[in-house]
Amino acid sequence: MPEPSLRPLRDDDVPAAQDLMIAAFQDLERRFHETPTPAGDPEPGRVRLRRILATDPGGCWVAEDAAGLTGVGMALVREGLWGLSLLVVRPDAQSGGIGRSLLARTLEYGDGARGGIILASPDARALRAYTRAGFALHPTVSAIGRPRDVTAAPEVRPFAPADHELAAAVDRAVRGAAHAGDLDALAAGGSELLTYPDRGYAVHADGTVKTIAAFDDEAAAALLRTVLARAPAGKDVDVSWLTSSQQWAIEVAVAAGLDLHPRGAVCLRGDVGRFRPYLPGGAYL
Repeated sequence: MPEPSLRPLRDDDVPAAQDLMIAAFQDLERRFHETPTPAGDPEPGRVRLRRILATDPGGCWVAEDAAGLTGVGMALVREGLWGLSLLVVRPDAQSGGIGRSLLARTLEYGDGARGGIILASPDARALRAYTRAGFALHPTVSAIGRPRDVTAAPEVRPFAPADHELAAAVDRAVRGAAHAGDLDALAAGGSELLTYPDRGYAVHADGTVKTIAAFDDEAAAALLRTVLARAPAGKDVDVSWLTSSQQWAIEVAVAAGLDLHPRGAVCLRGDVGRFRPYLPGGAYL
């Protein structure tokens, strides 16, 4: 089978790339006998794609055929830390080598990075590919449901511009690299940022966690409780990427009445810091 046609992602590809991402994720949910997540507002996803295209154009690739885009691969590098932000293939074009070729291009972009992070779906093909690329797989669960009897920590408050310095210090402690402007991009996409002064920060959208990082488990747990307490009444939340190293989060989730579901894996390679207490996010790792 001939190699797929790859080219760099362009800004005018973003709407089609967003549509492809939604289609691929919905297909994955169907294959795992789950109800597909409604598409919703496309703008947060487009903010994500444009942010990474702006900061890491060399890590952004697409495959295409006569019908349009068949795959998208996007990687970023932050302070020597590489991360795979997106790897999706159109459902009717999967298992044909497109994903393998896109992954190779994104990995090449990270040549020389001291560490790497991939948040992997439960798709067996993806898990196999990441293992072959030298990543250690840490199986995860997600905590999903409607929080009950959760009280916000009084110490936690809305994030202020001056808190970027704290966030950078926490990021470097737990993952070896700061997020910097990625946090502003999350806010631009509709997420709320919170901080526990001098100890950590959290990003969420209506109670669904985007990322939580702290210097210690106690502060991380307080941030997670506050996020869950801010969830709209009657709305399910999702706390994902819970490995065995994040017992502080599992304990909070169980106490809040959330159900635990096996998911994919956090895949790590090289120097990624202690990775605790830390819940990474799919967009910026």
